[in-house]
Amino acid sequence: MATMKRRCGKAGRLLALTALLLTMLPTASLAAEGTSPQYTYDYWEQAVPTSPAYLAGGVYFGADIGVDALNKPSDLFVADDGNVYVLDAGNSRIVVLHPDMTLDRVVTPTREDGSPLVFQEAEGLFVASDGRIMVADKKGMMVYICDAQGRLIRSIGTPTSNVVQEGFEFLPTKVLEDSAGVLYVLSSGCYNGALQFDTDGSFMGFYGSEKVTLTAKVLMNYFWKNVLTETQAGNLARTLPVEFVSFCIDQKDFIYTIRRGNDVKSGQVRKLNAKGANVIPDEVFGDRVDDPMLTDIVVDDEGFISILDASSGRVFQYDQESNLLFAFGGKGNQAGCFASAAALESIGDRLLVLDRERGSITVFDPTAFARNIRKGSLLYSDGRYQEAMEPWKEVLASDYHYELANLGLGKAYEGLGDYRQAMTYFKLGNDRELYSGAFREYRSDLLRNYFALFMVLVVAAIVVPVVLISRKKKGEVYAGGRPKRKYPLYCMFHPLNGYTDLKDEKSGSFWLSNGVLLAFLVVSVLIRQVTGFTFNENRTDQFNLMVTICSTIGIFIAFILCNWAITTIMDGKGRFLEIWTFCAYALMPYILGMTVVVILSNVLTGDEGAFYEMARWLVLIWTGFSMFIAIKEVHQFSVRKTVATLLLTFMGMVIVVIIVAILYSVFGQFVGFLATLGTEITLR
Repeated sequence: MATMKRRCGKAGRLLALTALLLTMLPTASLAAEGTSPQYTYDYWEQAVPTSPAYLAGGVYFGADIGVDALNKPSDLFVADDGNVYVLDAGNSRIVVLHPDMTLDRVVTPTREDGSPLVFQEAEGLFVASDGRIMVADKKGMMVYICDAQGRLIRSIGTPTSNVVQEGFEFLPTKVLEDSAGVLYVLSSGCYNGALQFDTDGSFMGFYGSEKVTLTAKVLMNYFWKNVLTETQAGNLARTLPVEFVSFCIDQKDFIYTIRRGNDVKSGQVRKLNAKGANVIPDEVFGDRVDDPMLTDIVVDDEGFISILDASSGRVFQYDQESNLLFAFGGKGNQAGCFASAAALESIGDRLLVLDRERGSITVFDPTAFARNIRKGSLLYSDGRYQEAMEPWKEVLASDYHYELANLGLGKAYEGLGDYRQAMTYFKLGNDRELYSGAFREYRSDLLRNYFALFMVLVVAAIVVPVVLISRKKKGEVYAGGRPKRKYPLYCMFHPLNGYTDLKDEKSGSFWLSNGVLLAFLVVSVLIRQVTGFTFNENRTDQFNLMVTICSTIGIFIAFILCNWAITTIMDGKGRFLEIWTFCAYALMPYILGMTVVVILSNVLTGDEGAFYEMARWLVLIWTGFSMFIAIKEVHQFSVRKTVATLLLTFMGMVIVVIIVAILYSVFGQFVGFLATLGTEITLR
């Protein structure tokens, strides 16, 4: 009995220890992850999960810092000395923290007479290199400039100038200063860019203003405003230039802006030089699934651009080429997520996110994965491809599908002269232009090494057809009785005589036509899957045979049915099986021609794409002409009547597609209803 008790006791302790470990596992996992799933976007604009790039190292509230709770904090700023300034707008104060997030001091702004400076709706914060603190108070309609102790030095209010429209409301939301002491202010509702103020506070003009983006919506509004009455036109949406909602400045005085308005879908982020001209590509920034609401932007010391999307609560980090490196964060209660993300800042390679609703600051630390990406990106941008190989290999060890790392290694191998390996990585990185360049060099090497064999193949390709043709008897005239199996090829090269003979002799073969259709399906699969990477925009890893069958054989059947139905009314002479056979034979130019085109796509480079497109269009025109003659001869129509028949056939196909789509939708809803009904019955 004692032995049994000891065994039970050991078993109980073991179970308790196991339960404790199992209880700790989710906690450890949460601490390690610290954010929602992290991802980037691939070549096809699809979100692709990545290894964790940034982890939430800590979440700091007022009590953690050593001050009263933050009340509606609205902005962050990291000064040159590394201290973090928090604009605690609701408490009309600036909380200053050391880089390790411990309290340095609390600055309570005061007016010249020593009375407290109360913020009404402060939204923007900037700290100059000499310690001056600048606050943009939207509701107060002022920009306050204080010294390091918070004493008010100067206020900047509504500017007076000929270039400022009458009734202009100065509602400052963001403020910054360049190395020359020029002040830039963003005002809510201002569509002329940022307002510039000289060192003495005098208004200099607008910076970075943009014209109205010309879109179809803009043109329609312009048309209707010239047609409708003034009252009616007033109900139309206003056409305005874009508005800057946030900005930051880097060490070289380039100003990065976030713009919004007038249906801006790309180029939301601008890098403006001294003349206010953008110098980075117009790419899509932020979330590409939901409508983004970019709120804040920061550029760290190494030039990486980080953007805060308030609608999703996510942070997106880009390199200087506007390539998305990774996205993380989100909305929620877990560490690394936010209720109302309001501001973003960086300390070195760390990132800080301010949550306005919770009154907290989340510090994100980069993982080894992120550091390798950043290191590889910097070396890649500098053209030091060989040096970037090691960090890129480390990245691919964690995430084999990371496109930018594959491109980096491709560039490295291309520099080493290993073009075949470079092609492999460029393909994994989905860059067709770089792949084409490496392929051109690889092809040149092959031609130099196997020139003799290449010439033999070229001569054989010319001589063999000539010999085969010369073996035919000269002056041979067709006298009827051609075997059925020869008609598909004969009609391909002699459509006028071929389809006439096929109709007169009734030599069409239904089973042979089905074989042609099978070949049509096979070639369609080859076009999708085997076309050279340079010219192939399909996702070969997501092949769906049923979709291919519906888009080839399905369309063919729909065409035959509609044509048969139309021509029956129009006194066509073709029976259903004849139409099937004639149209199947008419696909021979497509089958053989596109096979050649697929081969060409694997030996041509992007610079030679004109030849590829020329060959493809030649095949399509040839096939269209062959189909036209087939329809004309099978029904014994005139050219004009054949054209009318084909137009009606295509209209019928459109109607059939619409009906099928409706039936598919209704069937899907019916199946969903049955599934829901079954679930309800099971639960009850």
